Amino acid sequence: MAAPRNRIGEILVKARVIDEMQLRSALAQHDQWGGRLTRIISDMGLASEDTLAQAISQGTGMQRVQLGNLTKDVGAMAKLDVAFAEQKGVFPVALRDNGKTLVLAMADPTDLQAIDQVAARSRTRVIPMVAGDREIEHAILRHYRNQEPSATTAGTRRESAGPGGSDDEFKIVDISGKTVMKALSDIAPKMAQENAARQQAAAAPGRPAAGSASDLLDEILSGSQSPAEVFSPEEMQRLQAVQVNQEKSSKILRALLELLLEKGMLQQKELASRMRVP
Repeated sequence: MAAPRNRIGEILVKARVIDEMQLRSALAQHDQWGGRLTRIISDMGLASEDTLAQAISQGTGMQRVQLGNLTKDVGAMAKLDVAFAEQKGVFPVALRDNGKTLVLAMADPTDLQAIDQVAARSRTRVIPMVAGDREIEHAILRHYRNQEPSATTAGTRRESAGPGGSDDEFKIVDISGKTVMKALSDIAPKMAQENAARQQAAAAPGRPAAGSASDLLDEILSGSQSPAEVFSPEEMQRLQAVQVNQEKSSKILRALLELLLEKGMLQQKELASRMRVP
């Protein structure tokens, strides 16, 4: 059986909400940072939360539930504690059949493990319904914590340009609220500058070119000395961890370059010429 995140991805591609390249880009971010795929796609500005929920509802045949004006069911909420609801991204909507059935709002209703855990905790039969990630998050804040959701959500997020902005505009906001980048067109020049700086540094007299962790490992393993003679076990472990992180980052970069090429922000010949090592 496909993993839940792949199942959701397949549903969204089949509904033409996103395409295969956009799905690969979102999955690369998922592999790097974790989280729910629907939230990642929404934060990337590829589709609105409502569009995602509607597509998932149609693709799974499960009902779409709106949580904005929901009247809370105290009995349903008592079946799950707030920490569990926040962790799983679910919200108990209502009890039915004299408390034997729990209607549960989920951003990913294909997450069978979460449904089983809810059934075990609540000792009810669970009927999953589809809601957006932020809808669920706001419902938890409003009904469990008696707080009104703020306009923005803390953490790293991406927002679409909105009215008046071009389709390729977005911004990346860190935890402090600082905008790091405003448009896809900013990426290519920045990459070119960084690449030119690396080439210049590598060509400087008396300065050896900096290699990746993978290059360094290859050099160590192919040398006359054994790795144990060069580094301690703790240092080797840290070096291998750096290599794993570099491999994950390369997936993100590859997906980003594919997106730039698809949108025509970068030409393949230009990319090849800029990345060619003299």
